[in-house]
Amino acid sequence: MPEEIMPGLYRLPVSLLNASLGSVNMYVVASPDGGVRLIDCAWNRPEVYTILVDELRALGMGIGDIKEILLTHNHPDHIGLAERLVQETGARLLIHRLDATYFGRSAEDMQALRDAWIVWLRTCGMPLDELEALTARGARTGMRLPVCQPDVLLEGGERLEWNPFCFEVIWTPGHAPGLTCLYDPQFEILIASDHVLEHISPHIGRGSQQDDDPLSNYLRSLQAVRDLPVQVILPGHGQPFTGLAARVDALAEHHQRRLGAIMKALAGEEQTAYSVASRLVWRRSEKGWQQLSPFERMSAMDETLSHLEYLLNQGAVSKQLRNGVVTYQAIQSG
Repeated sequence: MPEEIMPGLYRLPVSLLNASLGSVNMYVVASPDGGVRLIDCAWNRPEVYTILVDELRALGMGIGDIKEILLTHNHPDHIGLAERLVQETGARLLIHRLDATYFGRSAEDMQALRDAWIVWLRTCGMPLDELEALTARGARTGMRLPVCQPDVLLEGGERLEWNPFCFEVIWTPGHAPGLTCLYDPQFEILIASDHVLEHISPHIGRGSQQDDDPLSNYLRSLQAVRDLPVQVILPGHGQPFTGLAARVDALAEHHQRRLGAIMKALAGEEQTAYSVASRLVWRRSEKGWQQLSPFERMSAMDETLSHLEYLLNQGAVSKQLRNGVVTYQAIQSG
């Protein structure tokens, strides 16, 4: 059932395919004039569409009332229904320009992206059997990006006059290059998406297509929201919560501890991102690295890679490419 955050603002949680995250949140902003804005739209699944229809009906609304859809970032659990809803309603689609890059891509483009992803996995040192398992998983889930084009490309700094709310768009790269948060200073609400989560650290990965320093971006983005006057934080996953500054500090400290653990794991050896990741402790690996699924290991490797690239930019490690495989080595101080 939908949860009223305050009059005109509702949270619609939807169960995820990935049970470790529990659910993903959609948010509905209902204006007195009858206009409905949807923030994120979960998975591209028939059952998710049915849930959205039912929950809007419970609020006295319908799919046809949706006037605008804002996507906080382009991950599959946040953009899934965008194409179908745009086709059915004619709603305007808003997303940051950096996360609109893959919208409207052809089948050939998507295949090229998948091929590049496989090369990237090999470069990071992933074993062949795990790589094959991931490829098969991708074929089964059939995830794809919308072919529709966004109507509005956000930059950050815009003001969205969604009566009775006036949301400021805050660009917070890190979890995704174009992730945006929405902040209403009057009601002191922060729609944080996957930038700040209450119980887990958002995934900060480098990925096969991202060539900057996502961890540096993320740490800066945390500071960009830390001191905002906020009464309630509305995350992309989980329940609303409070205590923004304390949670930001905890997330920043988590990454500092992770950086220290990676330097220790390198232990003077040349290692791939996969090898380093296998030596770390992960939230779901209490029974050991081998208990993680190939997808979970890939995610851990990607997160490790973002930390290694951060350390590279800080001059703490070196990077080598040999025979198509990238390795890292700690630089001895003194």
